[in-house]
Amino acid sequence: MRAKYAHRFRSPAAARRRARRWTAFAGALVASPFAELALAAVGLFPAGVAIALMLTAGPAGLLLLTELNTERPPQRRSGNRLTSRTLTGERTVDLSRIERVRLLTHFSRGGVSERVLLVRDAYGMSFGLTGPASHRALRRAREHPPRRGPRPRASSAALAHLGMLPAPGRLAVHTVVVWLATVLGLCGYVTAVLALAA
Repeated sequence: MRAKYAHRFRSPAAARRRARRWTAFAGALVASPFAELALAAVGLFPAGVAIALMLTAGPAGLLLLTELNTERPPQRRSGNRLTSRTLTGERTVDLSRIERVRLLTHFSRGGVSERVLLVRDAYGMSFGLTGPASHRALRRAREHPPRRGPRPRASSAALAHLGMLPAPGRLAVHTVVVWLATVLGLCGYVTAVLALAA
């Protein structure tokens, strides 16, 4: 059951609605080549438009999906609550009510471009932490969990990135697995669009 939101910050319901709308928009961009192919099947558009969408709308949607939850400076702290701007507006996460922490790794041509610690609290708010100050606040919250309630779940890769798990190979394994999944996913996406457009 989602916790009752009782502190002075704005209710996270509006932030969750904005995030859902932007996620749906980003997903629509990624899926747009397949929607265009469906229209091409009934003769409304040439199938070649799907390839153009694959090269433009698809990458834009994927980039948007990776950036939706990521914090933007400046951050504000008030007790256990961390507030920052994101692409979908301002969000506040309660570090004393964390439910889950996982590590997201993004790539560019040069290798790893960014690592984001995605935190979800008991109010259903998701927040991607990237800055050193945010990481220190999260580490303190993990080291001093609340006495009541379940202990927050955190992936081993997230704990290794925070320096809370002495497993130097864990982060490397995570990076390789995510890189393979990313490459295979992109190859599958491009192959599917080209095959259907042929």
